Amino acid sequence: MRALLPEPADDVDVHEYYAREWLDTGAVRVDFVSSLDGAATAGGVSRGLQTRGDNRVFAAMRDLADVVLVGAGTARTERYAGIRLSDRRRSWRRDAGLDVELPTAVLTRHLELDPDSPLFTGPVRTIVLTCAASDPDRRAELQRVADVVLVGDDAVDLHAARGALEDRGLRRILCEGGPTLFGELCAAGVADELCLSVSPLVVGPGPGRIVAGGAWDGPPGRVELVHLLEEDSALFGRYRLIR
Repeated sequence: MRALLPEPADDVDVHEYYAREWLDTGAVRVDFVSSLDGAATAGGVSRGLQTRGDNRVFAAMRDLADVVLVGAGTARTERYAGIRLSDRRRSWRRDAGLDVELPTAVLTRHLELDPDSPLFTGPVRTIVLTCAASDPDRRAELQRVADVVLVGDDAVDLHAARGALEDRGLRRILCEGGPTLFGELCAAGVADELCLSVSPLVVGPGPGRIVAGGAWDGPPGRVELVHLLEEDSALFGRYRLIR
């Protein structure tokens, strides 16, 4: 993998690149892969777009995170399971001053989650972020296998959700989607940066984009390109979201 920006370089240390302005400060980082023509999935899942380089970047960003944040729909579609890291990756995290375990946090208004699913079988308890209007019986059922946290009354408050994670010491928040959650994070001004892998594929009509949901008020959001990597014609950009 080589760097195109901010300075050309070969044999890039992917961990070092994605650790810049992240490890020391923390932020809400959103990770997505897209085809060249803007599709967020191929064959119904993001895995259809992944390249060898995208898998390297994906693993490095998880290694650098305190928690993986995901929407309930994406957790179901992509069949999320509790994250189990190899001994090598646990050792790397320990040396970087991070907890050796990486929890998952799921944002959900309706608690449409199966407590018997692999999502709740990792080495640490999954965090379920929901609101007071969610079904109390469903909350009680999920509390057996997860830490259920109320962040809002009638709907999930994204600022409160971020605060709840930070109160647990989870400042480096890696959001892995989906598109509706990304749209809501941008609209609420909670997302700090987007790490976008552009796969050298043309998927054609049908799949949605990396952002979904209702129309935004105001002008389009602006971004600043922080760095750009390339491998096998795939591009890996890191963009700072300007509020």
